[in-house]
Amino acid sequence: MSRTGKYAYRTSRSAHARTNADWMPWVVFVVVSVIMSGILWCGWQIYQGHSPFAAIMHPASNSVLKVGLRTAPESLDIRNDDSDALQQALIGNVYETLVKRGDDNSLQPGLAKSWDISKDGLTYRFNLRQGVRFSNGSEMTSTSVLQSLKQGITNNYPGYSALTNIKTVNNPDDYTLVITLNNPDALLLRRFAGRVGIVYDTKSMIDYASAALGTGPFTVSDYNKGNSLVLLRNDKYWGTPASCASITLQYFNSDTALAEAMEKGNIQMAVPLEGNENKRLAAVANTQMVEGQSTRVRFIAINTTVSSIFCDEQARKAARYALNAQTVLAADGNGGVPVGGPIDPLSTGYEDLNGLYPYNPGKAAPLFHYFSASYLGTINFLVPQGEGGVGRELSKQISSVSGFKVNLEEVDQQTMRKRISEGKYDLALTTSNRTLDEGMFAESGSPFVLQDARAQQAWADAVHSKNANEYEANARAYAREVSNNAAAHWLYARKSIMAVKSNVSGYTKNMTDQLLPLQSVVVK
Repeated sequence: MSRTGKYAYRTSRSAHARTNADWMPWVVFVVVSVIMSGILWCGWQIYQGHSPFAAIMHPASNSVLKVGLRTAPESLDIRNDDSDALQQALIGNVYETLVKRGDDNSLQPGLAKSWDISKDGLTYRFNLRQGVRFSNGSEMTSTSVLQSLKQGITNNYPGYSALTNIKTVNNPDDYTLVITLNNPDALLLRRFAGRVGIVYDTKSMIDYASAALGTGPFTVSDYNKGNSLVLLRNDKYWGTPASCASITLQYFNSDTALAEAMEKGNIQMAVPLEGNENKRLAAVANTQMVEGQSTRVRFIAINTTVSSIFCDEQARKAARYALNAQTVLAADGNGGVPVGGPIDPLSTGYEDLNGLYPYNPGKAAPLFHYFSASYLGTINFLVPQGEGGVGRELSKQISSVSGFKVNLEEVDQQTMRKRISEGKYDLALTTSNRTLDEGMFAESGSPFVLQDARAQQAWADAVHSKNANEYEANARAYAREVSNNAAAHWLYARKSIMAVKSNVSGYTKNMTDQLLPLQSVVVK
């Protein structure tokens, strides 16, 4: 190559290098800008309380799911219908709450992404998520929360009577709600994880008995009273899209009918009630039984009023020693965890109190023999329909050590509630329904209240605790106090059981008898 050619080549190469040097900073600038924009967008999404990777981590599909349940809701009006069946179907699916309950019953951010509590326990500041919309497209703001609370308190909807301790409610901006209390309420957050925490579009004009309008991942597309409820994915949902496009909740009148539907492949999930067909469900091909915990506690209510022979503490203690909890537990197809006190293992303040009154007829007999036959008379014992066999065995246990007659009555749920409310019983085999029921043995107005100053003060101390640690200690003290005084004979916390097809995943396993969030359920 000539010197001229070499020079020309060097000149061309130098020009090309200068050209690269000219546009390279712009490439770097664009790449850095894109990265920074992505980081800022993710940060803003997180600040608003949204997951920036929700759609990637939990992709939606067109799959459908059919779930078999036992108790059908009588209405869709969750404001007035206090049933567990309606809560199970709608909370977490169609309606959402300020605070939500995790699968372990822990309190987690819901429509409020965070909250702050003053040291004196009197002021709660809720920081609401931004960008949340109701299924009709309306935005949820602090005004929505304020009006929902106002409407519930004014109309005295179920559960709102527990909010009478609220002093003021203010919304300084669209995404902040400030509540002040007259006295500390350690259960306020727990209350907001239930019905009273639901945020409604109070401006909407819908027939709540047959329709629902919430902020949740599903909408109600069809409601056939007593038969079925169809949920459709809410395309306007603010958070992670529901995995299934459609979910049908099918209701059956017995566990037997539920098992038959599972065998025929008509449903992919089943939540039995009594548990008498659990073995049959477990035998269905490609089906697994999922066992979880529940906050439901089975117990034998003891009438502690002066109208009952068990107004005497010694008679109550004798009954606790005489009645064997295993008799009831062994007959329950779902099984359970013995507790010995009013608080279940999933709830704050739980302590194993089984050692206080273990089954011991030898201790029961001398306590009963302190009383004359004329004093005790006849013991009226109520048991639910279908549990007559268990009732007869329990009756034998108490009569054999006391020498007194037991009048056993097998009654339906409505009669059971009425008789307990009116105090027309001595013993009654029943179940606490919700996670806030532990205080019913000390709260005035409760049919189970023990008229004992120490027990009532112990519960008041628990409720008025200023922080979580203080509440846990006080709740344990309360549970031990009422258990020592034999306010009832607590048997076990019932297990939650589901039968699920092997191609279904993403479901929760605890408390499914009360809450059944279906947002993350996937059908492969």
